Amino acid sequence: MGFKEAMLQRNQELIDQFNRDEQLWHRLQWRKVNRRVRFPKLGALSHAILDLGDEMRERRRPADCVGRKWIGKRP
Repeated sequence: MGFKEAMLQRNQELIDQFNRDEQLWHRLQWRKVNRRVRFPKLGALSHAILDLGDEMRERRRPADCVGRKWIGKRP
């Protein structure tokens, strides 16, 4: 594999990581909005704590594939 192919592969990995992060953001936003519609009387602090809980659960999800190369920091 030459330099050009390695750079293209690295770029594709970064694009894939960006797409995964964007999908995560959309999932979290959907939960956040849905929770505020379902429980409007909860205070701002309660909503913030529940939002952080959602983020922590998403971060601790297991990797999809064991043989996959890590990109960036490990969870």
